[in-house]
Amino acid sequence: MSETATISLRGVSKSYGPVHALQNVSLDVSRGEVLGLIGENGAGKSTLIGVLTGTVRPDAGELHVNGESVGLGHSRTLRELGISVVVQEQALVDALRVYENIYLGCEGEIGGIGPGRRRKLRNAAQKLLDELGIDGLRADAVVAELTYPQRQLVEIARAFSRITEESAAPVILLDEPTSALTETEVEILFALIEGWRDRVCFIFVSHILQDVLRISTRLLVLRDGRSIETLSAEGVTAERLHELMVGSERSADYYREGDQTGATSEVALVELRGASCAGEFEGVDLVIRPGEVVGLAGVIGSGKASVAAAVAGAETLSTGSIHVAGQDRTHWSVPAAVTSGVLYIPPERAQDSLFRSASVRNNISIGFLDLLRHRWTRLLALRTERERTTTLARTLQVKAPSLSTPIGELSGGNQQKAIFARWQGRECKVLVLSDPTRGIDVGTREEIYTLVRTMAASGVGVLLCAESLEEVIGMSDRIVVMKDGVISAELTAPADNKPAEVDVIKHMM
Repeated sequence: MSETATISLRGVSKSYGPVHALQNVSLDVSRGEVLGLIGENGAGKSTLIGVLTGTVRPDAGELHVNGESVGLGHSRTLRELGISVVVQEQALVDALRVYENIYLGCEGEIGGIGPGRRRKLRNAAQKLLDELGIDGLRADAVVAELTYPQRQLVEIARAFSRITEESAAPVILLDEPTSALTETEVEILFALIEGWRDRVCFIFVSHILQDVLRISTRLLVLRDGRSIETLSAEGVTAERLHELMVGSERSADYYREGDQTGATSEVALVELRGASCAGEFEGVDLVIRPGEVVGLAGVIGSGKASVAAAVAGAETLSTGSIHVAGQDRTHWSVPAAVTSGVLYIPPERAQDSLFRSASVRNNISIGFLDLLRHRWTRLLALRTERERTTTLARTLQVKAPSLSTPIGELSGGNQQKAIFARWQGRECKVLVLSDPTRGIDVGTREEIYTLVRTMAASGVGVLLCAESLEEVIGMSDRIVVMKDGVISAELTAPADNKPAEVDVIKHMM
């Protein structure tokens, strides 16, 4: 390896039909640096990462590694040069074990051949996990049985496993790596980055601006596919980054502050009574009323996400009951919830919400196709479907080359807006949100929470489960705190008397 391993990208452009995803973008990153890459959803970050990893072939541009030209659009070549990526939408094979995922594609280099390969791979993976400080994760665990944050840690371990002294230019691209991690796990990741900076250059992509500012040495801001500014991270504020990203100052009316309406009725839309789900939570009593935003707070593993899933019919109660509009619903499921107007935005959109190869139009209209069938023939009213989908996409400002574009080609924020558009096509009485802004930029986040406030003001009950305590406090009328699977506290959160974060955290620990 040379003294300084440098990646230099020059004049990269990429268009999809009339949409310019990247326009003459350049970047440099050297060993010892952490380049923070920021921009709104749709700014071109994912396309740029695709160019660097070889999954996207640009229309123009050059890549130089240590001064030598390297062909773009060849993922295997770039991977052999030491370019690794931790993607936002996880790319693990659920049926395989942790060690098999970490060394997928390079088994022979680590385990050799013969009957001892699995043992060697398992031991190497466990040693790597221990060296990286990732505790509580077994190398022989099946990935399908892991939580989302644990799978994220496997992705990170896989990227670090590719670093060798023989790598020509080791660079790790981290795409939203902290969005699902606990504070402790974030500290582990940042310590890894600091400890490996003398051997590796990093490109760090995140919508959590404080994380970007904390770990980056330089910043590259993208907007509408163009490079807006490259600057040192020293002395830069989150407000300044927001202004560069969206072209305007940050809105102070981001959360529920002065316009909070509170519940409009004492009638319960949904109620859990003594609800338990084996291994997740027990004895939960929860009420959601019209016009009310109920926040669920707690650390990862507290049971809050499972409670949200149970309300939406995605988790089955082992004991207790769920009542909808005052009626006991014994056989509660996702189809029953949708029919009753209890609609769900799950945390892992790629796995649980999207048909990535299907079009944007189909991903939106699938939420209300049952309402478009002819009463007698049962045939779909396709013209109505197209018109309604187009209107919803325009209303939610879903940015796409066309509604026929596969939704997997859209940015994370536009995918999320398409999911919200899906449920705007039918009557919603209760909206269940689980980490709705994970991997979403600040501009799109404001749009989403404005929509949530509008829906609550119209009488929709909202159950909000989020990792960001700031968001839960800011948006909620009432906060239910969970710890170890049980409710530890319930706090009011009126607009003029919001609880401090410390007042909520003391019930979480």
